[in-house]
Amino acid sequence: MTNPERGGKKPAAMYSWNLQNERIDAENYLAGRRSDFTATYMQVANLQYIIETQPEIVTAGTIHALCCVLEGNEHDSQRQVFFLFKKAADAIADIICRAPEKEMARTAGKTLSRLLAAHNGHRFRAVAEAMGALPAAENRPEQTRLQLPEPAVQPVCDISAIAGRRSVDLLHWMGRSAIVKDPERPESILVLKFARTGQRLSELAAETFWMQQLSRLELPAPFAFDIPRPAAVQHASVIFRIEDKTLAIPEGADIDKGRHAIAFQTGPDYFAYPNHPDNGKMPGKEECRTILERNAGIFGHLASIGIVHTAPIPLFHNRVQRQRRNDAGLYQWRRAGRLDQWLASCRFPNISKSGIRDFEHFIAFDGPTRQLYDHIGTHVLSLVLVAGSYCRNHDEARIGVDDQGCPVDARDLFDRQWFSHVLIDIFKSYYQGFTQTAFCADLPFDPQNLSRRLIEEMGVDRHMEEILRVAEQEAMNDEQFRRFLESRGFKRHSIEGLKKGSQDIHILTGPHLGGFNQAISVPELIEYTAALSALCIMDRYCRQRFAA
Repeated sequence: MTNPERGGKKPAAMYSWNLQNERIDAENYLAGRRSDFTATYMQVANLQYIIETQPEIVTAGTIHALCCVLEGNEHDSQRQVFFLFKKAADAIADIICRAPEKEMARTAGKTLSRLLAAHNGHRFRAVAEAMGALPAAENRPEQTRLQLPEPAVQPVCDISAIAGRRSVDLLHWMGRSAIVKDPERPESILVLKFARTGQRLSELAAETFWMQQLSRLELPAPFAFDIPRPAAVQHASVIFRIEDKTLAIPEGADIDKGRHAIAFQTGPDYFAYPNHPDNGKMPGKEECRTILERNAGIFGHLASIGIVHTAPIPLFHNRVQRQRRNDAGLYQWRRAGRLDQWLASCRFPNISKSGIRDFEHFIAFDGPTRQLYDHIGTHVLSLVLVAGSYCRNHDEARIGVDDQGCPVDARDLFDRQWFSHVLIDIFKSYYQGFTQTAFCADLPFDPQNLSRRLIEEMGVDRHMEEILRVAEQEAMNDEQFRRFLESRGFKRHSIEGLKKGSQDIHILTGPHLGGFNQAISVPELIEYTAALSALCIMDRYCRQRFAA
């Protein structure tokens, strides 16, 4: 008898019969003893192969057998157990994609949703990542496929050439943006946004490019937002080089020496942050909650059509190692590592009362779904952190350690019930924006418990330390070393007593979520983030597949 694995031919019916036997043998073993780790893994792999090659012979017993692997604990002590769970979860996800009977595919989807809500740790991560790798649905407008033009620099000698009738005497600064108001039109402001030191001009030009592209989209009412308009004298590819010497740039502003800037008009709500005081008064709880909920829906809807904002807030695992790490120290939430300076990261979020801000961070996403899963998680994580910062910012002086060296306890600034409602709002609004359907199932997290855990970790500054390793010191020259320490509160005489590169230097720069080079101190936040990301991708895929 010829062997089909070696290239021989065999009647289809006989081959099908053999696969049926193999499927039954694998299901019996996996639903039974599963005593040997390697044998269990190989049987899961066999089932996955059968699902890929002959999905029409898959039964409910196949799903049940794979569930037994994911819910069994006989191999929990194995160091590689995650990969076993991931193989089983991937096989169930394959059923969603390949089963010819939609009811079988629906059963597989419901199974993954149930497992996601019922477990944590390795099982949870395996299921979430399998759901998050399902194919992304194609629903992208032509605007997302355009290439950004190369910027053209246009010199401007007098700032009034851009400001028009607005009086430059009314100019004030917010970060690297110069804002000019018009007393006769208080609903509109002119913004000159300057390039950062060392920033590529193409990155700056991307901002006005996306303003023009997004203005052409007809976003549905719940997810429409105020889109700034490039100044009338500017095209999408134009960057101004401001030569006006009277422009008083604030000391310490991180602005390109060539004074390259874009210009756009927007409303004053563009700078109305949800977590910072305006004229000395913090936004009310309901106002902050509304801003977070609305922006969650906008992020979700844009991501669903391939327009992704990559930086709602700056997230880092380790800022101090940015120069020598391949990942530039950026936070990769799936790894659940320590989150660097979480409260500082929330200082000027790219969300406001008017909607999403800082369009230079938009990209036309056309990558694998696993990367989209990561982007969704970054949005979700950022929104929750901003909510926590709203509570802490009611008393910004309470931070760090007290005179006795004890962590500052600011938990009284938080409202647990409010926070739990915000978590639900973000979850449901983002989900609706991404899937275009309301979330009607049971929540895969406990809002009250997650709120409690977040307050425990965000409200007490237990993790303040950052370590400047010898390797980072040696990568600095003496001037960079001095400025680095000064920026972190060191006095000049203290710096003079330190020899660069002689030893690690411990610095209090937090609060961080987790100890230096350790795991995040609130892993429940990562699970919340993963659950929403996974459900968004799987449910959107299922809705489109079952509607076909």
